[in-house]
Amino acid sequence: MPARDDHPNLSVLATRPAACRQGCQLDVLVQLNTPAPIAAAQRQPVAIAIVIDRSGSMAGPKLQAACAAAQQLLRQLTPSDRVAVISFDNAVDTVVPLGPPSDEAVARIGAIRSGGSTALVDGWRAGMTALLEASALERHQRRVLLLTDGQANIGPRRGGDVAPLVGQACEEGISTSCIGLGEDYDERLLSAIAEAGQGNLVHLTAPQQLEAVFTAELEGLQLTIGRHLQLRLQPGPGVELTQIHNPLRANADGWIKLGELQAGSTPSLAMALQVAPSATEGPAVAELLQVQARWRTDDEQACMVEALLRLPVLEQAAWEALPVDEQVSQEVLLQQAARRRQEAMQGIDRGDAGLSRTSVQLALDSLQTLKGSSAVQQEEQLLGELLELISSDQLALARKVMGTQAFMRARGRKLRDQEGREDA
Repeated sequence: MPARDDHPNLSVLATRPAACRQGCQLDVLVQLNTPAPIAAAQRQPVAIAIVIDRSGSMAGPKLQAACAAAQQLLRQLTPSDRVAVISFDNAVDTVVPLGPPSDEAVARIGAIRSGGSTALVDGWRAGMTALLEASALERHQRRVLLLTDGQANIGPRRGGDVAPLVGQACEEGISTSCIGLGEDYDERLLSAIAEAGQGNLVHLTAPQQLEAVFTAELEGLQLTIGRHLQLRLQPGPGVELTQIHNPLRANADGWIKLGELQAGSTPSLAMALQVAPSATEGPAVAELLQVQARWRTDDEQACMVEALLRLPVLEQAAWEALPVDEQVSQEVLLQQAARRRQEAMQGIDRGDAGLSRTSVQLALDSLQTLKGSSAVQQEEQLLGELLELISSDQLALARKVMGTQAFMRARGRKLRDQEGREDA
């Protein structure tokens, strides 16, 4: 791929453009602004292993739609791309060995038939191995795309057992995205796989959106310009980081993982800072927060950028008169709504539908303070749909939808509604 002159840059915004001398709380938004996508002809080739559940529960329209989506994806690939298709029930079959797209490969996908149980991890492992052991893929973006509608009942089935395997594959340059279809799959297992694999997590109630989801995976992979994106926050003197609004946690070294880095995207992290009163009199500038972002390029080069939040210090009356940055406020509300989804999921797990409903309603009510933007309107629609699911006692479905939405929101990716339609 030709070298690019532009480079991601880091920005840090606060709800107000100053700190208060008497002490204050500030919400802060960190954004990594990436270059615009390059022309399609200049993009790196991709290598995708499509892993399709063919267990008995997939029989009929679901398997037909999965095969049609895989066939459509192959038709969008170029001769320089590589694709493998794996199907699994209690056994694993290599339907299409890794190679360039072809009419023969499309025909083989159409011959997949449903079978028995669900050896989910074995299916994923076959897809990963096909990508890992292939030669001449140094320039390819590599991903396993895993589709299932049921519980893993053969082989490993716990996220804690599977995530290290997926994480190791990710270290080798192979990401994993998961698509759960229907109401019976194990969303905890798929979430653990998608998180360790730095891919996407998608829920589909019905298979009609599979072609759109497969196409979105291909387009996102083609836009990938870096892997293992992480942010680290270092508050300044007299400043405490009181909350990361995104439902994410820092590791032992203080780094927060956001996954892959795509051209044209703006990964972000919202947080709350508590600033202590300042003993300095007269004009002053406070260094409130230092932020580092690091990632690895396709050729394994380590990249890092830094930014510093420095704000003037004002007396309280002057500080309170300052305008509030609506962009920061909006992102804070959206990420807080993602956390409310997690609270609602915990309510479902405890058998407390009332707590689940209350958590979603609180998220919906919080949006009333910020009206008008399309992002807020879309969030209101998504939360309203979740309330309807909870109120109609469709708790298993509600949990799956909430889980995928919280996962994607935390990482700055597009959300889908309960039918699998992507927001605008």
